[in-house]
Amino acid sequence: MAVPLDEEEGRRISDDGPSTPHPSSTAAEFGGRPSDGFCADRAAEFWSFGEPVRPAEAVSSAIERFSPKDVSTEVWQRIEPVVRDVVTKVGYTDPVLATKALSVVAQLFLWADRIGLPVDAEALLRPELIDRFITEGCNHLSKGTRLNYRSQLWKIGSAVVGHKLFPPRSVRLQTSDLWAPYSAAEVVELVSWSHGLPTKSMRQESWARLALGLGTGMRAEEISRAVGADVRKEDGKVVVDVLGTGGRIDRVVPVHHRWADVVLAQADDVGDRPDFRPDRTRICRNDILSFIRRCSPDEIPKFKTQRLRITWIVAHLTAGTHLAALEEASGVAIGQLVKYLRFAEPLDPSEARRQLVGET
Repeated sequence: MAVPLDEEEGRRISDDGPSTPHPSSTAAEFGGRPSDGFCADRAAEFWSFGEPVRPAEAVSSAIERFSPKDVSTEVWQRIEPVVRDVVTKVGYTDPVLATKALSVVAQLFLWADRIGLPVDAEALLRPELIDRFITEGCNHLSKGTRLNYRSQLWKIGSAVVGHKLFPPRSVRLQTSDLWAPYSAAEVVELVSWSHGLPTKSMRQESWARLALGLGTGMRAEEISRAVGADVRKEDGKVVVDVLGTGGRIDRVVPVHHRWADVVLAQADDVGDRPDFRPDRTRICRNDILSFIRRCSPDEIPKFKTQRLRITWIVAHLTAGTHLAALEEASGVAIGQLVKYLRFAEPLDPSEARRQLVGET
């Protein structure tokens, strides 16, 4: 199913989470089949923000456990009941979404408490107060984050206070800029960096992530659930069966010939085990990000999987890949793909005229 790239970009806003140590073993040292936990996560029917939602996770427990950071006990006691009550009334079914809503609602009420407004849902969850909070209380945040916060609060306000108070569209905030693809020079630099990492495991995993990202344009969550057996040869070409929810094949992506040998070699090494970190027993949203940070100076990620994906898309747009074929391979709607035409290398005028008049 095609997913707008905007949705993926929105996930950038809260992409920090607990990291998992990466062992120094190489992928080839692991044999056998994936753990039961990994298989269950891989086949999960519902995923949220790149991570499977497991049966033991519940919205009620997420609401009960929530506690904001860097807030005094005295202040939290004043706003806690109304924060929990508001998010409970919305009726979330996804604990991850509920936790994100708790964070945003808590920030709204903390701001209101700080400037002396009554901490009351009926008073604060109104369009004019929400927009005032975004304007006055969120200046330290990026435009994209402020847009995300306001969108969430308008939905919460509509659900809790009443949709009649909310017009169809809020006052427009400028959306965040699109990530640009990596240039050819940056790709060369990333390849050189991956080959120069201090351990064999780091070198192998980072090289394999670059190859899969640049060769298939897979999302981070798709890479995290992939196993080596998903890679195969078909009609002499290397292809990857990309899984969606419920362990079903979402689409089949041919690997670009420049990266096909690397992707196939990694898949042969791990067999039926996870393609990324074959020793993993579960799938977590930040597995790949945490690994890249660990390999990077100062823990600043050296590369982003989403930018590898955009680089792959733009490379196909530049090469003239038919949009229908690219839509099928990427899982992204054509209307979203065309946004990236701005990054594609333009045809020279004579070649453009030749194509337009239908010359072969």
